[in-house]
Amino acid sequence: MACEKVLICGAGPVGLTAALELARHGIRPRIIEVNDGPTELSKALVVWRRTLKVLDTEIPFERFLEHHGPMKSARLVSALKDLRTIDLTEDQISGGDFPTGVLIPQSDTERLLIEALQVHGIEVERGRRLSRFTASDTGVACTIQAGDSIEQFEADWLIGCDGGHSMTRHGLGLSFPGMTRDQDWLVSDVEIVSRADSSQVRIEFNRNGVVAIFPIGHGRWRIMAELVGDHGVQEAPTAADVQRILDQRTRTGWKVGEPHWLSRFRVNERQVDSYRHGRVFLAGDSAHVHSPAGGQGMNTGMQDAQNLGWKLALHLKGGAGDSVLDTYQEERHPVGHAVVRGSALLLKSATLSNPAACFLRNTLIRLVMSTRIGRRQFRRRLSEESIQYGSHSLADGSALGRVRSGGTLPDGVIELKGEEASVYRLLRQSEATIIVVGDAPKEELPTNFGAGKSGFPITVRRLGPGGDAEDRVGRLSALLGGEGSLILVRPDAVIATVSRSAVDLQSWIDARFGQDRGINS
Repeated sequence: MACEKVLICGAGPVGLTAALELARHGIRPRIIEVNDGPTELSKALVVWRRTLKVLDTEIPFERFLEHHGPMKSARLVSALKDLRTIDLTEDQISGGDFPTGVLIPQSDTERLLIEALQVHGIEVERGRRLSRFTASDTGVACTIQAGDSIEQFEADWLIGCDGGHSMTRHGLGLSFPGMTRDQDWLVSDVEIVSRADSSQVRIEFNRNGVVAIFPIGHGRWRIMAELVGDHGVQEAPTAADVQRILDQRTRTGWKVGEPHWLSRFRVNERQVDSYRHGRVFLAGDSAHVHSPAGGQGMNTGMQDAQNLGWKLALHLKGGAGDSVLDTYQEERHPVGHAVVRGSALLLKSATLSNPAACFLRNTLIRLVMSTRIGRRQFRRRLSEESIQYGSHSLADGSALGRVRSGGTLPDGVIELKGEEASVYRLLRQSEATIIVVGDAPKEELPTNFGAGKSGFPITVRRLGPGGDAEDRVGRLSALLGGEGSLILVRPDAVIATVSRSAVDLQSWIDARFGQDRGINS
């Protein structure tokens, strides 16, 4: 594994994902964290389907389900009356398919990422913080502080994954445009001693303030409540406050037991203008913060990190020029913008108090969620499956069947060693993949994802009789373009290009990462 001078500041899920993606491609980063240990708090509670897919090559999604359950339904209630219970398993093709989301505390998500990093021999350096840095065209001079000791470290690249109060962002002197909402919220993690469905999320709209309820597992629940008017909750909330809110604003009938975490907060909605500043990058909350509505903050940040990680690794290995790093901003900034805007709209809709506006919202929910297409679009947006990069420069507009450059593989079941599995199993343990549908092509397929021999090795998987997997029904093969379809898949499970000609796949690689562009920094 190449020991490159990449410094990652912050070892939450975003920083850990960035480190894991670099390590996966043979780059050994240095990752520092000011805290002495990983978080013991639940914090972010959901890993969505899109994130499970992009991590699956290194951490099989079944690992997330070993001690935690899938999210199966979302129950919407208004003024103590049921609006709709939305089935989140409706699109699942088989028991081996990815769930819409896994209800897992952030502490356990971090544990899985740390374990995956340790396989690559990488440990988080804890109790260290970045106190200052100076970036130039050739590197980043960093000062790292650990207690009373100070270290000077010359990094080639710096990735700031250090949260909403990012030292990296402050060190760049960047503004953080946006707003802080004049709206107080209570957040609590408490034991619930009553019987409750631990696979269901509940949102209860109420003119006295919306209440959102998420299962953590083992009888513990996250309860968030808007504080409106004379709410009676002091700066230091109590379990009695949570009980009163449940009694007055919800239909649960639950009894609150032991509290584990009680706090108050205000929502920030902000995003930096650029995620790249020469040799310094921002990812996750250091680049964008927003309402917790939709639960997409951690997931968006982890996908930022993977998108950046493979591109930086490819550049460092000489497989792509500097321009590939600009596509991180191109692809991920619009996603962050959409999440900030979308979560703001969700929050505004959830906190309506005008009777006419509430009636209109509730009517729209009933109408939209009564249709299969409406429910499907809701699930796709919630799980971040709707994200695609088809309009950006790494995409070429190619399409066959349901496969589009810049999009993702359609969900489908393959037969693998006699068992049903998701088509995404074909991507596991590979840095980039070509999926061949049907018979093996007579043409020689590309062997490197990147310029010349410096790119990532491409793994070829054949879907067909006698291949790596089979599609006995034929439905998935048709979705993938049918016999002879060749699908080049990027390291982040995004479709690079699709064709029936190996020459076209190589042309895509040459056009994006051509030999004259593959210059190591």
